Amino acid sequence: MHPTKTATTIAAFALFAGCSRPPQAPPAPPPAPVVTVKPTVADVGVFRDYPGITKSVRTVDVIPRVSGYIDRQAFVDGELVEDGELLYQIDPRPYAVAVEKAQAEIGIVEAELRNATDRVARNRPLVEVGAISQQEFDQLLADERSAKARLQARRAALDEANLNLSFTRIESPARGKASATRVYPGTLVGPEQLLVTVRQMDPLWVEFSPAAIELPAVRALEASGRSDTEVALSDGRWRRMGKVVFVDNTVNPETSTIRTRLEVPNPDLVMAPGAYLNVRLRVDELKGAVTVPEKAIVYQTAAATLWTVDGERKARQKVVKVGPHGGAGVVILEGVGPEDEIVVEGALKLYDGAQTFDPAAAAAANAPKPADPAQAQATP
Repeated sequence: MHPTKTATTIAAFALFAGCSRPPQAPPAPPPAPVVTVKPTVADVGVFRDYPGITKSVRTVDVIPRVSGYIDRQAFVDGELVEDGELLYQIDPRPYAVAVEKAQAEIGIVEAELRNATDRVARNRPLVEVGAISQQEFDQLLADERSAKARLQARRAALDEANLNLSFTRIESPARGKASATRVYPGTLVGPEQLLVTVRQMDPLWVEFSPAAIELPAVRALEASGRSDTEVALSDGRWRRMGKVVFVDNTVNPETSTIRTRLEVPNPDLVMAPGAYLNVRLRVDELKGAVTVPEKAIVYQTAAATLWTVDGERKARQKVVKVGPHGGAGVVILEGVGPEDEIVVEGALKLYDGAQTFDPAAAAAANAPKPADPAQAQATP
């Protein structure tokens, strides 16, 4: 080989070797800012939601006991009526006449009884001396007893007439709201004809059917007598606390539920029978439950996870088993403990082992320190 070419080749290889350097690793990403909180430890109630329907504690259909024409209606449709308040007045005149007739018949029979008693008194000495026969005197005694029986019957007829007269005044059987009337003044009414319905509005019943598995909890609530069960409209605008006052004595075998009844106060009469409400039944209590804010949990297809920060402020993803809502948010049954730091903001940029920092702590550390007043006065 020519000496000149050899020297050139050696120089080229030397130049290439000088320019070739090992590849550098990419720079590590900067620490991610995250906000963390400690889990809350508290006793948390376990609840089940069931649909319920309101019912009146007392619903009474008002039906007349006597026939007659309605003279007047004494209430306004839909208003609150008191127990014993007049609702309708049936024309009382025919029944007042019947009372007078019964009183007159009593007067007639009383006169007959006095006459029979006097005849017995006058003839008693005569039968003792044989002036009249015993048979004639026995007839006088029978006449006296018959007059007494007729007087008793006439007095019963007077009581019936007075009772029928009182029935012409139709009063409310309970305190509650009246429905719309079904008849108007001038209408001929009679027994078995519905006039109006009065429903007690305070308190109300709320009936629902919890699963049979909750029967021990329901029985415990009934025995306690406490108003620990929440009922509310679906939008939450009407909400009350009720107490369990009735649990049926059998489980429905077709649905495996048991009929249960709550008593709920309704002093403002806002709620009415027939409304559908949500019943939130307390069925258990978790003692010392660990809870975290719900926004810290990431729900995936296979499991629920959340991010924690270890002692070196490195992110660690943990699979957790979640329980019911309560306390600070959601109960964590397994996966984290009360000593863990839970990431609640900044989790989107994290990966396992990522370095993190607390932006609030960093801002406080970098904030300018206030000047020392003593040094400021010593400066000339």
